[in-house]
Amino acid sequence: MFSNSASEVGANISNAVHVLKETYKNLNKLFSELDRVGEVHGFNSITPKFLRWKSDSNPEGWLTSNFIKLYQQEGNTPLKHLPNMFDEDVFGIEVDLEGEENFPVISIVKFKFDFAIWTRTPATSDHSIFWDPFRNERFFTITKENELWTSQSTAIGKSRYWGLEKAVAIGIPLLAVNSPEDISEKIFEKMKLLEIN
Repeated sequence: MFSNSASEVGANISNAVHVLKETYKNLNKLFSELDRVGEVHGFNSITPKFLRWKSDSNPEGWLTSNFIKLYQQEGNTPLKHLPNMFDEDVFGIEVDLEGEENFPVISIVKFKFDFAIWTRTPATSDHSIFWDPFRNERFFTITKENELWTSQSTAIGKSRYWGLEKAVAIGIPLLAVNSPEDISEKIFEKMKLLEIN
């Protein structure tokens, strides 16, 4: 019925979809384990679901390849207008399946916000607020030194991105995280060491 080349292409498409479904299943396990191990380290999820970008009109938005989970450590000063949050930095764990040089990465991020601008906690669709700071040079000054990324908001960037003042990030290969011990050591222990100057 199909030519050999059409059959090969069809098989490649089906295999790619199968691999993607299996990847999503594994990511679901990773996100659950991140929340569980994070609590042990004193990091509470402020986003029950991961943040993502979706689009019906842009074909790149049909596929989810970037996921962000947000956390906070319990602090001494709860925010009056956001009772489930504290006047403390926000931490992000970003999983990028395309990654750097076509290799999937996990970015460990620390964000410093002026929470006076916040009117609610982040929703699934607020992905760009936490994705853009290391990619959009129109609103951020982005530098990399010794594997540490730094993003400093411009005045317009601060008002447009929920009062974000500065962020720092490091990346590790996604495939280096294979167990709860890896999550503890390679993600949350490194997260505790991130400093914003």
